[in-house]
Amino acid sequence: MYRLFFVCLLILNSAFSFGDDYSLQTRRAVYSVAPFLVRIDTIGGHEKTGEELVNEGAGSGFLLDRQGFVLTSAFHFLHEPTSILLQFSDGTKKVARKVATDLNRMLTLLKVENLNDDFLSNLFATPLEIRMKDSVSIGESCIAVGVAFSRDESNIALGIISGKNRIWGKAFQTDAAVSPNNYGGLLIDRQGKLLGLLVPLSMTSDEFTAGAEMYDAGVGMAIPFEDIQSETVLGKLKNGNDLEPGFTGIQFKENRIFIGEAVIDAVQPDSPSARAGIKIGDRITAIDGALVKSALQVTVNLRPRYAGEIVTLRLLREGQEKTVSLTLSTLTKKKK
Repeated sequence: MYRLFFVCLLILNSAFSFGDDYSLQTRRAVYSVAPFLVRIDTIGGHEKTGEELVNEGAGSGFLLDRQGFVLTSAFHFLHEPTSILLQFSDGTKKVARKVATDLNRMLTLLKVENLNDDFLSNLFATPLEIRMKDSVSIGESCIAVGVAFSRDESNIALGIISGKNRIWGKAFQTDAAVSPNNYGGLLIDRQGKLLGLLVPLSMTSDEFTAGAEMYDAGVGMAIPFEDIQSETVLGKLKNGNDLEPGFTGIQFKENRIFIGEAVIDAVQPDSPSARAGIKIGDRITAIDGALVKSALQVTVNLRPRYAGEIVTLRLLREGQEKTVSLTLSTLTKKKK
């Protein structure tokens, strides 16, 4: 069915210009990425985690490379399944192992062995193109693509990019319908270029399920591929290192974080900031040399970072400038 659909699509392509037909252009974009998508089924595990009901449906993932690494959403593994089964676009089914999890952007990296060499060679003969964040505009069209319902037919949703640098600088926001079954799937543009990987994220919580409740409100999130492909993220995940959000120990006045100045209101004892000598009342004027003026700018700069990263802050204290370096630590409350 899947192959027949796209054979018909190629025939139509010879008679029509995709640029002149919105529907055909959409199909062409989906066709270019669909073979890279993987259906994920999990077996066993907990029925509940705390008070949260576990998602028992299938999910989507994205085959990254010839080595068999698959990137998806950490949401699918909340219930700690005993087995993970992947189905690829050539029909192959493989058992996968979990390599590592990014607890900041809610990503999980999987690995499978012994995929068909011919399948991989054909698939990666024409690599997909990644859009850089600066080239993406608010209001431009986008497509959410997954294969949770069927490996043979992609489920898609159309929308626009409704925000950039959302969730404290971590994500694109889209109004395309992104259900839990689509998590781990792709957000692409109308030419089939990669924008991001679909995940649930929230401004107010860092739990695995946070953000899933926004589906009915037309709010979906995707981690930009430009951020994922960095050595800080993908390189460490491939080496089996879980990534945790970076913790500074500084706080701003909660009711002024969006409009207030970058003046520190509290410093947690024995935190990286406390050990670096930062004090209440210090004003942050630059982060790693980049000027900042507001508490929001500081938060958007620091929240996407990871434990272990070194950050240099320039401070203004009683009219005197001071520069300090601190190594971000793990959050005091870790996920299990």
